[in-house]
Amino acid sequence: MYLSKVMISGTACRNPYEIHRALWKLFHEDAEAERDFLFRVGQSERNSAEVLLQSFRKPEISVETARILGCKEYPLTLQEGQRLRFLLVANPIKMINDEGGRKNASGEPKKCRVPLVKEEDQRAWIERKFLDVAQLENLVIDPVFPLRFRKSKEDRAGKIQQVSFQGALSVQNPESMISLIKTGIGPAKAFGCGLLSLSRA
Repeated sequence: MYLSKVMISGTACRNPYEIHRALWKLFHEDAEAERDFLFRVGQSERNSAEVLLQSFRKPEISVETARILGCKEYPLTLQEGQRLRFLLVANPIKMINDEGGRKNASGEPKKCRVPLVKEEDQRAWIERKFLDVAQLENLVIDPVFPLRFRKSKEDRAGKIQQVSFQGALSVQNPESMISLIKTGIGPAKAFGCGLLSLSRA
């Protein structure tokens, strides 16, 4: 695993979908590769955004819209009982039946994603994600500005409601925790959500 700091420049930094596309270009082309990275946007301005990138492959090709500022290996070694600080910007949601009564291909009610806006629901969501993986010792939940994106100029603008979770935890199951780090937590990973960052407490 690798952790990299990347600077996104130009209009791409204003659209998380374009940031995702720019990050793809940092890796050598591989027709068989699926997205194997997670990212989180840090400081951003109108024409630039600093991004933390976690990837299985090492990013090696800076391009006009995405410049690699630094890269280091990220060894994943955890121990049961280890106490760590964490930061996660995620998209906590629940699934409900489509209000319009639409059906899926199987004839069952179509499901829609709905953001969790109440803090108690957000707290319950993150506790479920860490169930049997880590014990949350303290937790601070803060809303983050919604992500707005377009996949193309013709598409309607989409919106993702982000939430910041941070605090301290103790590891219960190191293997499951490593799996969470690798795969990310929650939906909207292609838009910069789900990257779990850990540091010594």
